[in-house]
Amino acid sequence: MIRARKNKLMEWGFTRFNRLFLHHHFENIYLWKDDRYPPNKKTLFLINHSTWWDPLLIFHLNNQVVQSDGYAMMHEDGLRRHPFFKTIGGYSIDSSDRRHLMESLHYSVELLEHDKTVWIFPQGEEQHLEKRPLQFFSGPAFLTDQCPDVQVVPISLYYSLEHTRKPNAYVRIGPIIDKDSYKFKSRKETMKHFEKIATRQLDELRESIVQEDLSTFISIKDHHS
Repeated sequence: MIRARKNKLMEWGFTRFNRLFLHHHFENIYLWKDDRYPPNKKTLFLINHSTWWDPLLIFHLNNQVVQSDGYAMMHEDGLRRHPFFKTIGGYSIDSSDRRHLMESLHYSVELLEHDKTVWIFPQGEEQHLEKRPLQFFSGPAFLTDQCPDVQVVPISLYYSLEHTRKPNAYVRIGPIIDKDSYKFKSRKETMKHFEKIATRQLDELRESIVQEDLSTFISIKDHHS
């Protein structure tokens, strides 16, 4: 597998490029108001995955809101084509190769045990934004088995074309999932539990957007930490 090799100068440069890039392509980026103080150590973030924009949006979210030493799983093919991403925290996963998969999962445990945050798309591939229920692979359940004190937090991403030429992006950072709600479950049951929580949170986010109640959100498009 390909491990991350963070470079502070590359992170600094990409942060600024990414902020301008998102600014150009989105009318606004909204965060649910109550989500401004998420955990930033030893946390596993589970994110729904529907577009090419998702990794760029979570990088911005981590930089501007979470402010953690974050790492993210990427498909090995993509990381080989774009090795730059390992300098900002990307590391590879290949679910078709069991040995590679286990190396990636054990590396994730290592990162979590060193108080890093790990950001993963448990659906694996991009799925349509409206597909329900969300279907997760079993990796997160393995990580919670191996690192029982990890905090698990669902993140919901939703994109919406409304009254402007450019779309809006919306983010909901959920509360930490109660460990007691899954600690005695099998891995399969744990994943179903995570799926249910993430699906419900995404649907609640969508409903708020449909109702056009922006009072529940703050803008993080131009936010500077």
